[in-house]
Amino acid sequence: MSAVILLSATEAVAVAGPSSEAPLTAALQPVALTDGRFILGVDVLADPLHVEHRALLAGFPQTDLASLTSVLPVAR
Repeated sequence: MSAVILLSATEAVAVAGPSSEAPLTAALQPVALTDGRFILGVDVLADPLHVEHRALLAGFPQTDLASLTSVLPVAR
């Protein structure tokens, strides 16, 4: 099962984008849910390219991705 970090729209805007000196390889791209929240995989917490966001992201709630199936975006 995959764990994800839950973000509000405001929080997603605050962390989205390049997060290291190599922005082409390290960008946080929160995924929008259909209920207005956003998610990021918890693997970003262990990625050294996102270290500057680690403390902030670690403070947000986490949940299992399976619990969000009803609000996941539909691929087109």
